[in-house]
Amino acid sequence: MDMKDSKLFSPLKVGSLTLKNRVGMAPMSMDYEAEDGTVPKRLADIFVRRAEGGTGYVVIDAVTVDHNYQYIGNTTCLDSDDLVPQFKVFADRVSAAGSTLIPQIIHPGPESICGFRKIPPLGPSVNTNANCHVSRSVSIEEIHTIIRQFGAAARRVQEAGCGGISLHCAHAYMLPGAFLSPLRNKRMDEYGGCLDNRARFILEVIEEVRKNVSADFPVFLRISGDERAEGGNSLEDMLYLAPKFEAAGVDLLEVSGGTQYEGLEYIIPSQGKRIGMNIYEAAEIKKVVGIPVYAVGKINDIRYAADIVERGIVDGVAVGRPLLADPDLCKKAKENRFDDITPCGSCGGSCITRTAQSPQCRCHINPLVGREYDFPAVPAQRSKKTLVIGAGPGGMYAAVTAAERGHDVTVWEAEDQIGGQLNLAVVSPGKQEMTKWLVHLNHRAKKAGVTFEFGKEATAEAVREFAPEAVIVATGARPLVPPIKGTKEYPVLTAHDFLRGRFVIPKGRVCVLGGGAVACETAETILANARPTAFTRGYDASIGDVEVTLVEMLPQLLTGVCEPNRAPMLRSLKKSGVHIKVNTKILEVTDHGVKVQQGDGTEEWLRGFDYILFGLGSRNYDPLSETLKEFVPEVHVIGDAVRARQASFAMWEGFEAAYSL
Repeated sequence: MDMKDSKLFSPLKVGSLTLKNRVGMAPMSMDYEAEDGTVPKRLADIFVRRAEGGTGYVVIDAVTVDHNYQYIGNTTCLDSDDLVPQFKVFADRVSAAGSTLIPQIIHPGPESICGFRKIPPLGPSVNTNANCHVSRSVSIEEIHTIIRQFGAAARRVQEAGCGGISLHCAHAYMLPGAFLSPLRNKRMDEYGGCLDNRARFILEVIEEVRKNVSADFPVFLRISGDERAEGGNSLEDMLYLAPKFEAAGVDLLEVSGGTQYEGLEYIIPSQGKRIGMNIYEAAEIKKVVGIPVYAVGKINDIRYAADIVERGIVDGVAVGRPLLADPDLCKKAKENRFDDITPCGSCGGSCITRTAQSPQCRCHINPLVGREYDFPAVPAQRSKKTLVIGAGPGGMYAAVTAAERGHDVTVWEAEDQIGGQLNLAVVSPGKQEMTKWLVHLNHRAKKAGVTFEFGKEATAEAVREFAPEAVIVATGARPLVPPIKGTKEYPVLTAHDFLRGRFVIPKGRVCVLGGGAVACETAETILANARPTAFTRGYDASIGDVEVTLVEMLPQLLTGVCEPNRAPMLRSLKKSGVHIKVNTKILEVTDHGVKVQQGDGTEEWLRGFDYILFGLGSRNYDPLSETLKEFVPEVHVIGDAVRARQASFAMWEGFEAAYSL
């Protein structure tokens, strides 16, 4: 299909608004919000940049109707007329960039962080949120007040020059979604009980919004096509409600799925989840309404999006993380430049998970998220002969960035392929999508003229002979094997070597030491390789039954892994019968046993293992940089060579080091 003729890039009329194409930027929490409720430039820049890249509309997440009830951290507000002028500046910037701004107006309800200020969150009923704060049941009088607040906020949205307003009643989440879902709504008045009563709140909000804006001002509504939780709203419920939403004045339905606490992996589908998670539900809902229906949920290939729109399955798509990965997604797709699109790997990394090192929304594969205009795409002042040592994610990003800025770049890689430790990370079930990153960087490297030398071990002498003007050291990390008693006396097997395929575990009892991502993914891979129905079962070389034990010193497994990835993996491990020992310190190992200390101080031997694997993470590996600094004018060390961390840090540091040349 030639994308310039694709229906995906055709206009769509929604109320008074004509969208230039059928790709919208889905709402995502960014954590760039301001304490005073305004829209800081850095937050606005994220949306403006996606507008410049050709996105049909952009939705800013969680604009509260009452600043007393903040959502997550600082929260954007439209609860006062004083906030309209600065919001208009934001909307005008988006319009000038060729798109339209759609604020998502919300009351966080049970999800408000006001509990930290000793103020109970408001909910339809008593519920406990993720912060272990208990909401109180909102009164009828308060319901009417909040509905009027929605109406006033909608008026301000139109006064600010936005293209429309988005409302949220999906995921059993925030106040409208909590009212709609039987998982949260336990009321025994006119706002509780049957489906019509539970929908009363959102329908009255829509009615009040309509009273406060012009008759054709677009109102978008996000719903869960199926909450995918026992006792939650089903597709049948939504097929009943969708025409009622249309009759109340909704102009576009955006169909998501899942629930915030019971099934976050369906709201933010990450590793292992199929593309187009909510397409079936969206297609069924489209059959019962006359307004446009958009689908959202892991639509991370623009060609797939074009196909489902072309076939009339949905009218358009809302895309989130792929637009973080590449703000020019629409522009490149319309020009049929698919290989040039920076791909989302569905990793569930810094776009979702916040850490002390990365407290705001960022993207593994796009270092410019949150810094949209800080690094102009201009040639370097002078071309330098540059050597990159290592072709992992960091080295590849450094090589690409340097070459694209005009430097003469050569990459030395000791192995016979690119990828570094990412080659191990993608082995376990469901992780294959992250290969997209290196496929893309490889394409860009070839296009930019990077020279690769594989099987090339970097030594100080070889570097001296090569005589580079700049060196970027991306030598990565090596498996960590702590000096535990027994590691010198008995053979040490590492999870890294297993994932590299250097040995096979056909069957038997396996103990994996560690409880982080490497250890748990190793356990998953061992189980995936154990195929009880294999034709060779029963022979000495067969793949047969395995029994896996995980030993972790921390109180829980997968610390720091985003919840949409963590929860399904934990369920998978438990369902597969993996023995999980947390709060357990490793004291000694033999070839068939592990001596451990429990959290209460008691010690015991775990015996009878056929394999013991060290999956305790990695330690930085940098044997060269200090020596190179003696004769190379410019030396940069990046990624795991500095300290073993996520691949994101390697790519960000690789980009910045190369940009600074």
